[in-house]
Amino acid sequence: MRRLAIVLTGFFLLFLQAQLLPALFHTNWVPNVILTAVIVVTVFKGQLAGLTVAVIGGGLQDILISNFFGLHLFPYSALVYILSIVQQRVYEERWYWTCIIVAISTLLDGIMRIAIIAASGGEIEFLAYMWHMILPTLFWNVLLGAVGHWLLQSKQEEENYFW
Repeated sequence: MRRLAIVLTGFFLLFLQAQLLPALFHTNWVPNVILTAVIVVTVFKGQLAGLTVAVIGGGLQDILISNFFGLHLFPYSALVYILSIVQQRVYEERWYWTCIIVAISTLLDGIMRIAIIAASGGEIEFLAYMWHMILPTLFWNVLLGAVGHWLLQSKQEEENYFW
């Protein structure tokens, strides 16, 4: 039952990222639900669960949404390894730490994507991309991180209470 719930949640997040959010936000940027899920899962569940979400979510996002394979997969995986270092020092009860980590990770994800596009020969302006594509998503990703924190914390308290 738990695996089915996880798979259905993954499909729901992919639907949000690929269909619903682009319809709601009529701009070039869209909040990154999958990135936020990768970050929150890594902080709460650890490196293995975060890497699983990063590989599946980033791969599907690259295949279905992006026109450049690896543009999401690599930064998500790299962020999981970076966050696994910090994960041991974060108190899961503190929602604001999750929000701060989501904000910093969103900026790092943008910088890594800029580096990937530049390394592949694409012409990209660092400040323009950050200003028009990354910074507008920062607020929404932090908001989604707070919601994800609340959901995972309440689920974790329920699991701890059961045993």
